[in-house]
Amino acid sequence: MHTAYLRGALQFAAAMGLALAAAAAHAEYPDKPIQIVSPYAAGGANDSLTRLMAKNVGEELKANVVAENRAGANGIVGASYVAKSAPDGYTLLMGNSATHGTNPTLYANLSYDALKDFAPVGMVGAVPIVLAVNKALNINTVQELIAYGKTHASKLSFGSSGVGGTGHLAGEAFKAATGLDMVHIPYKGDAPAVTDAMGGQVSMAFVGVASAAPQMQSGRIKIIAVANKQRLASLPDVPTLAEAGLKDLEFMQWYALVTRAGAPAATIDKLNLAIKASQGKEDVKKTMASLGAEAINMTPAELAAFINSEITRFGKIIRDLNIQPS
Repeated sequence: MHTAYLRGALQFAAAMGLALAAAAAHAEYPDKPIQIVSPYAAGGANDSLTRLMAKNVGEELKANVVAENRAGANGIVGASYVAKSAPDGYTLLMGNSATHGTNPTLYANLSYDALKDFAPVGMVGAVPIVLAVNKALNINTVQELIAYGKTHASKLSFGSSGVGGTGHLAGEAFKAATGLDMVHIPYKGDAPAVTDAMGGQVSMAFVGVASAAPQMQSGRIKIIAVANKQRLASLPDVPTLAEAGLKDLEFMQWYALVTRAGAPAATIDKLNLAIKASQGKEDVKKTMASLGAEAINMTPAELAAFINSEITRFGKIIRDLNIQPS
C-alpha cells in the first residue's frame, strides 16, 4: 500500500513538473523584468533615450523595464555584455552608430560581432551632426571657414565625442573634402567638445545638434552647417553641408534597440510594436525634440539592412581616411 502510494505521488509530481515546465515555456512575454543597457555613462543622449524607452516600452508591455549603464571602451563593454546574455529578449542594448556602425571596422579584435551576436529590434531615433565654430573666429559660413583655413595653415582643430565616433568621421570627411589642415581632438562626449569650442581650446566641433544648439544662445559658438539631407526644423537658417558645396557628407548619431541573437521572433515583433507605440506619444516626442533627436520607425528587417549598410559605409570611410583607434 505504501509503495503504491509513493509511486503514485511520484508520478503525480512528475506530471505536475512537466505541466509547469510547459506552462513556463509558453508563458506570454514578458513575464519577468526586462533590462535595457546603455553602453555609455549617464547624462548623454544614449542614456537619455535608454531611460525614455525603458519607461514607455514598459508601459506599453505592462512590464518592469529597467535601464542600466554599462559604460566603457566606446560602447564595447555594454555591447559585449548583451552579446553574452540569454537569447530570450529580456536583455536589450541601446545600440548606436558606434557599437553597430564604426566599431566593427575600427577595432580589429572586437569582443562581439555586431551582426551575428545581435537581433535587431527597432530603430529609436537619430541626432544630426552639426558643425559649430568658435564665435571669436568671426566665421559665418563654410566657405569662410575654408578661406580662413587656407590662410591660417596648421591653426585649425576640431573636437568630437571621441575617436571613431560619428562626429570624428564627419570631421575627417570634411577635412578630406576641403583639403584643410585640421587636428582632431577627441573628447569623452559631445558636451566637453562643445565647451572647448566655446572657450577656444579647439576651433570647432562636429557634434550632435542637441549639444550645440542650446549653446548658440551664449553667443560663444555659431553653428554654420548641418551634416544632414535637409535643413533642420529647429535650425531653419543653417544650411546643409551639401548646400555649401560638400556633397555626400551626411552624418548622424543614430540609436536602435537590439537584443541577443536567437531571441524568439514573436518577442522581437512585440518589442518593435511597443517602440512604435512609444514613439507616437506626445511626451516622448517632446523629450526627443529636446535632445535634438528625430524618431525613426523601422521593422526588425529594415533595421538589419540599415545596420549592414552603415557598417559598410563607415568601414569605407575609416579605411579610406586611415582612422585608427586611440
